[in-house]
Amino acid sequence: MPEPPDGGTRFPNLRSRILLGKVAKTQPIIDDPLPSSIGAFLGWYERYLLKVDIRGIDVDRPIFLIGLPRSGTTMIQDILCAHPNVAYLTNGMQRYPRHLCAVEDIRRRLKLDFETDRFLGDSVSVSAGSPSDSTALWAEWFKEDPFSLEYKERNIGDFSRADIAEMKDTIRRIVWFFGGRGKRFFSKLLGLFPHLGVVIELFPDAKFIHLVRDPRLTANSMLKLYRRFCEHQKEFWIQYSKGENDGRLFIPYPRFPGLKEYAEAYGVDDIRTTAHLWNEALDTIDAVRDRIGSLLEVRYEDVLSAPRDSLQRMLDFCELPPEQDETGPFWKKVSQIGALRHTNRYDHFETVEDICGEKMRRFGYLPESPL
Repeated sequence: MPEPPDGGTRFPNLRSRILLGKVAKTQPIIDDPLPSSIGAFLGWYERYLLKVDIRGIDVDRPIFLIGLPRSGTTMIQDILCAHPNVAYLTNGMQRYPRHLCAVEDIRRRLKLDFETDRFLGDSVSVSAGSPSDSTALWAEWFKEDPFSLEYKERNIGDFSRADIAEMKDTIRRIVWFFGGRGKRFFSKLLGLFPHLGVVIELFPDAKFIHLVRDPRLTANSMLKLYRRFCEHQKEFWIQYSKGENDGRLFIPYPRFPGLKEYAEAYGVDDIRTTAHLWNEALDTIDAVRDRIGSLLEVRYEDVLSAPRDSLQRMLDFCELPPEQDETGPFWKKVSQIGALRHTNRYDHFETVEDICGEKMRRFGYLPESPL
């Protein structure tokens, strides 16, 4: 994508800079609602030009990636979404999910795009067409306030038939846009990790990949994420936010039951908070392990040491056909695993080991205790 850059952002053409400049710069968590006239046009566009028809499209064995932030989930998301049989919510679709087919089709037709860091000082590039974390969409479906640290227990009875139908119809529209039958829906579920039990009930045939990383690195990296993300919001986003979200910071941690307690005891910018969240993530998996029909647990470190074997294992688990094109985007992305754009200096390892030691041994991050 050619220059010129705008604060580190590249646009392929002038209309992209004009139409997407604010979104690329601010990367908002929640978008302002569309004017009714534009919403009506997009609805007409889908009905009469695209002729969106989701009849006969099933939500077949959706693929969900779970893990803590900074565990390599974005890397795995980007690779799996490069598979030709995978359908996913793009960043463009995420902006206006009620008209996602029209939004993405218009974006592609007009060649609207950008390339920028996810947030200030981040090492991960995103574009309008790259896979979205889907935070806002899942938060809306689960009636979550993304700005609150409070955990609110959810169960399947909290969702009406209409709620569930809306979720699945949105997924079917995504699948339709990517070609319909034979395509498999993929989503990263970092925000819904605490509600994994409900997701299992909603999608009993789902394939769950759990990515886990050494907590000494994860806990430190989550603190870095928090600091950089807050800097970005203060610099680029809060000044544009309106209404009830005016001036509120989004804290990029999953809302596990203990989060608010840890935040009050230690602060959100403390290694003890993020180390405890690593423990809670594994407790959440263990609590529903016997209810998950298909679960694959993968260590991030094993992906780094054997990327091709690890990704082939994921494809086999997901029952996706082998990707034969060695020069295509899937294997090209796999070949880039391990390429670093920055160097981190982390500390407080002993504190993390004190909190997470038992589970670290279980995953091979610490030697077994002597008998």
